[in-house]
Amino acid sequence: MTAALLFAAVIELVGVCGGDLKARAFFDANNVKVGDPLVLTVDFVGEADFKSLHPPALSRHVDGADWKIYDDSAKTDTYRDARRLTYRVRPMREGVLWFPALEFSYGGGRGAAPRIVKSNKIPVHAKGGAQVKVDGMSDEDAGYPSPGEMVTDRGFPMGEDEAFAWRKACAKPSADAFAAFSGSAARLNEARMAVLEGNWARALKIYSRLEWVTGQTPQIERGIIAALALKYENKAAVLPVWREIARPFLKYSWKGRSLITLLALAGLFVLFKIFSRIVKALALVTLAVALPLQATAQRGAHDIFREMEERAREMEENMSRMMSGHGPSFSFASHRRKPVKITVAAAVDRDDVRAGEPFEFIISIDVPKNCMLSQLRISPSVTEGLAFTGQPVNMTDGESANPSNVVKRIALPSRFDVAYKGPLAFEINGSVTQREQSRSQGFFSMSFSQNVRLSSSPVVMDVKPLPAEGRPKNFSGIVAGDVSIHEYPDILRLGTNDVVTLKYRVRANGYIPKSWLPEDCAFEAVRDDSGVEFIRYFVADGAPETPLFTVYYWDIDEKKYKSVSAGCTKLKYIP
Repeated sequence: MTAALLFAAVIELVGVCGGDLKARAFFDANNVKVGDPLVLTVDFVGEADFKSLHPPALSRHVDGADWKIYDDSAKTDTYRDARRLTYRVRPMREGVLWFPALEFSYGGGRGAAPRIVKSNKIPVHAKGGAQVKVDGMSDEDAGYPSPGEMVTDRGFPMGEDEAFAWRKACAKPSADAFAAFSGSAARLNEARMAVLEGNWARALKIYSRLEWVTGQTPQIERGIIAALALKYENKAAVLPVWREIARPFLKYSWKGRSLITLLALAGLFVLFKIFSRIVKALALVTLAVALPLQATAQRGAHDIFREMEERAREMEENMSRMMSGHGPSFSFASHRRKPVKITVAAAVDRDDVRAGEPFEFIISIDVPKNCMLSQLRISPSVTEGLAFTGQPVNMTDGESANPSNVVKRIALPSRFDVAYKGPLAFEINGSVTQREQSRSQGFFSMSFSQNVRLSSSPVVMDVKPLPAEGRPKNFSGIVAGDVSIHEYPDILRLGTNDVVTLKYRVRANGYIPKSWLPEDCAFEAVRDDSGVEFIRYFVADGAPETPLFTVYYWDIDEKKYKSVSAGCTKLKYIP
């Protein structure tokens, strides 16, 4: 019975097949009124085949007394590194509501068992004084699409008089009230109120101008859909097809669009110039071929034979000069040569290597001085846990025991993410070109190219784990020389039980495990070369400041465990 209930709680992602996925879920707002429309976003991050993905129904997997989910509003989209699902949702009662963590199943691929991925929980503070009527709401009578919630933060400081006028406009909102203010926040509120007042033409005009200035955003898209629904009296209105197609272009502001347009025109101009030159070149070639043929046809057979005799005589003289050692040099490519003798050795730049710490493999290639290596591809015999952290670097040449040879050295920046003990060798594939001088002392030189496949001597690795002594209980797994954390709360003036979205930006000059998710954090938002960004939800229950966020890491310079913290940002409660 328990197993049946557990199976029923898992949501199947029909048409999805692939490897490990991560899920993250969030709302477009976390502090709303009962019945306010929200947009639920569920992202799936990782390598998988989403071509046949069909948005699953979520309404039967949540408590209907808390949440109203409109399954027919589901949409799919591709967002940066994720495949995105969006749903329209409304909170149905007052209080701090937690949208549950949802489990999704998908195919593992190649006969593997299905995999499970779980999203995070999301808190929402639904306040009393419903903005829309909730009782008796149904799928058939859900109302027109909403343009989104009001923007209360203008994004820049204001004087006392202006701030008072702004609060007054927010308390009694109308399109005309916000028209007196400048800034994108005022324009969004003006357009929003125009939609609620039924003036779709005014709203569309504002959204178009705002989109031209700031670029297309999810809030502008929602507003346009709401205005179009009023215009055509269609509750299921969607964005026009041209807007969907042009979304990668519309997301830029007018500066970005102008730059893209100029670059496109410049590209067309360059292509036109190249095409015109190609046409001219073809015309000249055609003319150059046609004229000699025409001249040859007009000459007599006697002239043709005489010219052939002269050219044969010139070729004979050239061959005589070449055999006497006074001719030009030539280069030949040959595949029938003896293999060049090349040896390869591998070493590590230091003895004491621990998991997560950076080091370098040194590849030494002993090769004749008259040979040149190119197009090298280096592959290790062990790949599990091994990561190359940078591009190969050519080092200064070393001396060989053979005076005719030179040692080419290459450094491979590397890191073992796990402990490893055992041999490791490298296979090198590429091309070697050998140049030889002829016996006639300056007669001509020859070059011979051939493909090579080499194996290095094994190097015995002993990558030790990080020491257990002194390891903190909440050790993050970060191995770096410099770690910093910054906290970015989305609101600082709030009411009791309001939800604060905390963004933590962790920067580290080293290794950050991909599987690491700090305690109490909801999900990983962004990961790039400089660090990683996490999202955490904090329900302000009267605490005077945000919670302390501490990360423990291994310092590669001081060879010990250290910590760095952020948080404790002051909060101001509004009565």
